Amino acid sequence: MRNKIYIGSLAVVIAALLWSLDGTFLRPQLFTLPSVLVVFLEHSLGFIVLLPFLIIYRKQLKEINKKQWAAVFWVALFGGALGTTFMTKALFLTGFKDISVVILLQKFQPLFAIGLAAFFLRERFPKIFYLYAAVAVIAGYFVTSKDPFTISNVLKTTGMIALYSLLAAFAWGSSTTFGKYSIKNINYGLLAALRFGITVLIMAFPALYYYSGQFSAVSPRQWSTLVIIVFTSGAASMFLYYYGLKKIPASIATLCELSWPVSAIFFDYFLNHNVLSWTQLVGASVLIVMVYLTTRLNKSRIIVGMVEAGANKGGKMGAKTANLNVKLAGDLPKGLYTCEIEANGKKYQGLLFYGHNSITGKDSLEAHLLNFSSNIYGHQITVTTDRYLRLPRTFKNPEDLMIQIKKDLEMV
Repeated sequence: MRNKIYIGSLAVVIAALLWSLDGTFLRPQLFTLPSVLVVFLEHSLGFIVLLPFLIIYRKQLKEINKKQWAAVFWVALFGGALGTTFMTKALFLTGFKDISVVILLQKFQPLFAIGLAAFFLRERFPKIFYLYAAVAVIAGYFVTSKDPFTISNVLKTTGMIALYSLLAAFAWGSSTTFGKYSIKNINYGLLAALRFGITVLIMAFPALYYYSGQFSAVSPRQWSTLVIIVFTSGAASMFLYYYGLKKIPASIATLCELSWPVSAIFFDYFLNHNVLSWTQLVGASVLIVMVYLTTRLNKSRIIVGMVEAGANKGGKMGAKTANLNVKLAGDLPKGLYTCEIEANGKKYQGLLFYGHNSITGKDSLEAHLLNFSSNIYGHQITVTTDRYLRLPRTFKNPEDLMIQIKKDLEMV
């Protein structure tokens, strides 16, 4: 399990490093071209490279349901078409000066991803999450300008750059949420191919209708740059990213993506000689710390322990649980989680609750295994948390608890 997480994390880190090279070294070569045309061309070339995955895994297309197709389309529209266009537009508006600002504002991406997960996937978070998010927003403002105390100056010089950067962050944040959902039962290479292919279809009309006459303006050097983007920060990095996302939770992937803004600042300094002001450096530091703390709240935790005998009250209410020693929870935020449980060599989906049990009057750490009826008292199980669903609640009687348990199971 841990090797799987390490490999997946490394893949996401490499992808993030390639993205930082894109903005500081590659995309500046395309500055004379319209951003819409750039996005269309790089996705067209990328789709050609990824097309074999669409052919090899074509049978998996039948396994994609309507909701997943909607999620894949969202990934292509927001992650591919709009996200890349907004990002390219923001970089072009800087004239490739102070591009670290654009990259750093991308760190709002996980806040958007987590917010959308709460809205669409009904994920919930500890109360302190909202404090972290508020501080991150304030820090993001200080990142936008070398003179953040003069509001008129901020709006005049960096307003549109910040707007496009935040739109890109929203687009890519939503793409992470729906990408994790759509990749559940299909190959990561197939998802990358579908994303690029659908993006090409979306961008074809504006690119061909408004900019068809400018294809001849693409110089041989720019065509070479587009090809390099495909095999580095484009199709290749997206393949690596989905490969990693398949192996690790989205929250861990977000932490790994922090290597993007950090490396981008260094690349921007050494390649373009751009230096952030002291207010931008402070804002960037606070922003990265808040994003780290925010995503850490929803980080996947692994709990290994022996199943202990309980009061059997859960079994009487139709929710047989495996009780674990509360000390195993460590610094796990209290609440209810979806999880994966490994017992007797097999894996099961389930729920993990940690917090005060109003029925027993004590703190408890207990896992509910779905579609499982065997006796595992005294057996060792491994619980890997996935999504945070809600805070602990107080119930006046077992009947109210039973109603809530049914609702929780419906969410899974």
